[in-house]
Amino acid sequence: MYRHFQAFVAVARHLHFTRAAEEIHITQPSLSLLIRQLEERLNVKLITRSTRQVALTEMGKTFLPLAENAVSDLESAVRHMKDLSDLQAGKVTVAAFPSVAANQLPPILVAYHRQYPKVKVQVVDGIWGTVVDTVRAGIADFGVGSEPPEMENLSFQKIYDDEIMLLAKKDHPLAGRKSLHWQEIDGEEIVVLSADTGVRQSIDAALMGTGITLNPIMEPALVQTAAALVVAGAGLGVILSSYLTAVQMDGLVAIPLTKPNIPRPVGIITRRNWQLTPAAEVMLEMVAASLNTKKASGISSEGF
Repeated sequence: MYRHFQAFVAVARHLHFTRAAEEIHITQPSLSLLIRQLEERLNVKLITRSTRQVALTEMGKTFLPLAENAVSDLESAVRHMKDLSDLQAGKVTVAAFPSVAANQLPPILVAYHRQYPKVKVQVVDGIWGTVVDTVRAGIADFGVGSEPPEMENLSFQKIYDDEIMLLAKKDHPLAGRKSLHWQEIDGEEIVVLSADTGVRQSIDAALMGTGITLNPIMEPALVQTAAALVVAGAGLGVILSSYLTAVQMDGLVAIPLTKPNIPRPVGIITRRNWQLTPAAEVMLEMVAASLNTKKASGISSEGF
């Protein structure tokens, strides 16, 4: 019905069929057909037409503001959707765990904002569970984190494996080791992340049935807090390799932990069967390309 309303408004504006047809880029017979169809649909006479004059009927005058509003609203909606598709409007929300949010995302967000300044960008940075929950709930367009154990309505595209490492003060007896087996820290006082974090869940699952027992004395939710506690002398700590440049490492060393190796897959989390907005699609492509660059350069364990 948009074309019918548009035709009527054009005729009402010009009170001349030829000029109205030219305005909306159709032929005069086509314009006349649209007006006739509209009148038949409404079952009222909107326009009177003679060889000398075109005029609105009383019903036409009543209907005109309604038609003008309908045409204006639809044109506004079309302009808005075009702005969204051209990245001249809209909003993107990205969820990411702190290492990515603090190290990988900032240069991407700056580049994105410079290229698409009218698109609003929001970052939800938090522990693994927060990233997964915000994507699953539709709060975030996509997330960057570890693979959820229960996918449900989610999809995961792995980019690289993060490495779990031991954090120790430089004067600790183990600080000089190039690598350590988990068995070698059995019973040591250790600062390990809380049970609701993905890192802790991976560690607990990998050590189950091995006979290795962790002795957690403190269980913060954030790696930065764990590192600060190690600096303060609380004991050993656990850190992901991607956090090495996100925490203050003065006086600390990070040592790879093996046997068992506990890889932490990092990638893009999205909702299944959900169409991202054009703005979110471009952001996702930029993030994935950057993560793949880190992977290809072989510095994913050290470069975040």
